[in-house]
Order: sequence, then C-alpha cells, then structure tokens
Amino acid sequence: MTPRSIVVLEPGIRTPSTVQFGAGIERQLRKGSSLAVNYLGSRGVQLFRSRDINAPPPPLYLDRPDPAFGQVRQIESSGRQVVHSLQVLASGRLLPRLQGNIQYTFSSAHNDTSGIDALPANNYDLASEYGRADFDQRHHVQALLQFQGGDWMHLGLAISLRSGRPYSLVTGTDPFNTGQTNARPDGVPRNALQGPGYASVDLKWTREFALTSKQGDAAPAWSVGVSAFNLFNRVNYVTYVGTLTSPFVGQPIAAFPPRRIQLSAEFHF
Repeated sequence: MTPRSIVVLEPGIRTPSTVQFGAGIERQLRKGSSLAVNYLGSRGVQLFRSRDINAPPPPLYLDRPDPAFGQVRQIESSGRQVVHSLQVLASGRLLPRLQGNIQYTFSSAHNDTSGIDALPANNYDLASEYGRADFDQRHHVQALLQFQGGDWMHLGLAISLRSGRPYSLVTGTDPFNTGQTNARPDGVPRNALQGPGYASVDLKWTREFALTSKQGDAAPAWSVGVSAFNLFNRVNYVTYVGTLTSPFVGQPIAAFPPRRIQLSAEFHF
C-alpha cells in the first residue's frame, strides 16, 4: 500500500509581512502637464512556502526518514522577497490636442518562493531557490492617451509594452526521489529562462450626439463607439515549457487573446 501524504503547519508559523518604502519628485513642465520620477521598494519577510520534511536526505536521497508516510508537506513562513522599481511618469496635456499619461518602469523583483503551494527543487537546499520572482518584468511602458480632433475625432489609445517574464529550466527527472519532477540542472538557478516581451495597442473611437440644445454634463445625449483590443493582432505568448525531457522545451503552450472588435452604444442624461 502506498504511504499516505499529509500537509502540516510549521511549529511557530507566522503571518507574512511586507515593508514598503519610496521617494519621488514631481515638476510641472508647463500649465496642465507634469513630469514625475518615483522610486518604490518593498521587502517581504516570513513569506509562505512549502517543503517536504519527509524527503529522502542527502547524499543518496534513497529512503524517506519516516516510511509510514509519503510526502509530508510542511507550510512554512521562511520565504523572503525584495522588489525595486524606478518610475518615470509624464501626464497632463502632452500636445495641444493630446492628453493623458505615459509611464516607464524599470523594476527588479527577487524572492525564494512562488507561493504557499510551491515546493523547492531540493528540500535540503532552500538557498538555491532565491532568484527572479515569477512576476519580475524589467521594463514596462504604458500609455493612456486621449486625442480630441473635433466632433468626429475623439480617440482613446492604450499602449502596453512589457519585457518577458522568467520561467525555470527543469530536468523533468526525480533525482531526489520525492515524486516531484521540478529538479533543475546543476548550477542553474530558479527562473533562469525568460520568455519574449508583450506588446498590445487598444484603440477606441467615440462620437456623441446631443438630443437637445441644452449644454453641460447633465444634457441628455447618446454616443456610439468602436473599440479594438490588440489592434495589430500581435501574438503574445505565455506559459513556456522549461522541461528538458519535453519535445516542446522552450516553446509556449498558451497566448493572450487575439484582436477583438467591440461595438457600443450608450445613452446618458
């Protein structure tokens, strides 16, 4: 009979905590527009993660210490995380008919846990788990713009450009005899690989028709609009295979939605 596996809490487990800090400076460029530079950072301690405390010990990794049980997954509050980001934001009236905001962010995020259910590659070497966080993206450009070119030229534009997220290279084998196949090649850190970047442009056109001669926000009117999400129909892949034994290693298995067109009509009063 296969030994049963259980989940336990670490004795003295504590609630995770995060300290956030930052500083910034903002300067008005001209009337109605400004430029801001901000630094944001955070440090997380006592983060949740799991560890098999009944894993076969080194150096041979042959037998479990307690043969009456299989995996004994212990939830611990021993993880840590460090995040730094630098943001540059231009907002307001950027050109005579163009307003909105454009933001560039350079960031770095490292931790040693992917969450409460994440198990390390080697349950006796937790230090090797420290690496790029799953959500780490070094560069991010985001723009939200509105262009007013007359009654028939009211456009909204959203642009998002992001560098790729990391993923781990794993062997697909079980050298530690734990029943898990998340072991990494010797010397390869967690999240050592990186997928391609993301790029998307969304566009919305609207036209409003007044129903009376009354002016102001309370005047009854109706509007029509056309929205295009992922306007250029770029294929943005996600979720890459990092298993060396897979014939699809290095290839994606999913993608974000393709181009979508949406028609809308609104009545407000």
